[in-house]
Amino acid sequence: MKRCLLKILAVILFATLFPPASLVAQPAPKRTEQPKTQTVYITRTGKKYHRDGCRYLVKSKVPITLKEAKQQGYTPCKVCNPPK
Repeated sequence: MKRCLLKILAVILFATLFPPASLVAQPAPKRTEQPKTQTVYITRTGKKYHRDGCRYLVKSKVPITLKEAKQQGYTPCKVCNPPK
């Protein structure tokens, strides 16, 4: 009887000192900070700004910061929905 209790206590102690990896608190994933300036794209003739890869950037693609695009009167494209 004593041996059985000792084994049970040993198992409990071991489980307390060395919990399974799934129960150990994992550090939160690091968030990548967004750059202070976001790059959007304009065309030579249009009045909208776009995300990279937008179908309207086929003929021309001029990088510009979001802040500059807004200051120059560009508005967001309704197709690619760039940041506002």
